[in-house]
Amino acid sequence: MSWTVEQSENTSAVNVNGDTITCTSDSGYGSPINVLYKDPADKNGQYFWQIEIKEIQTPGGGGVSVGLTTDQGFQGGWGLKAMKYLGNLSDGSSLLVSSFGDPIKQGDKIGLLLQLTNADLKLYIFHNDQPLGLAFHTQAPYSKPLYPGKILTIELIYFIYSF
Repeated sequence: MSWTVEQSENTSAVNVNGDTITCTSDSGYGSPINVLYKDPADKNGQYFWQIEIKEIQTPGGGGVSVGLTTDQGFQGGWGLKAMKYLGNLSDGSSLLVSSFGDPIKQGDKIGLLLQLTNADLKLYIFHNDQPLGLAFHTQAPYSKPLYPGKILTIELIYFIYSF
C-alpha cells in the first residue's frame, strides 16, 4: 500500500516516508491538502484502518479530518467528496451531523471500521479507542473501491501522522 497526495501547487510541503505523512507550511494555504492511502476496500467484508495523529501545530487555525473516498471523489482542495469525520460528519460538500465526536487533535487515534455487503455500506468511527457509533450508512448500489484518506485543512500547520 502507498500514499497518494493530491496534485496541486499546495502539495510541495507534503513528505511521504513509508506510512508517515509530514506536512509543513509557514505561509498557509487556506485550502485543504488531501492524501489517500491506496488500500482498497472493494469486496464484501469488514475493513479496519487506524490513523494516529502524532503531532499538530495549527497556530493560524485549520484542522484535520479522516474518512473514506473513491477514485472519482479524490480531488484536490475543497473538491474532495468523501465520508469525513472531523468531530462533525461531512460529505465534502456539507455538514451532515454536528458534534458527532470531539475535534481531532494531537495524539489522537482515529479508527475507521467499514462493513460492505451486497445491500449496504456502514462506516463506524472510533476516537481514541472509544466507539462513536455508526457514522455513515448507504444503501446499495454505492461506489467502490473505497480508500481511507486524510484531509489536511491547512492555514499554518506542522503536521505528522501515520497509519
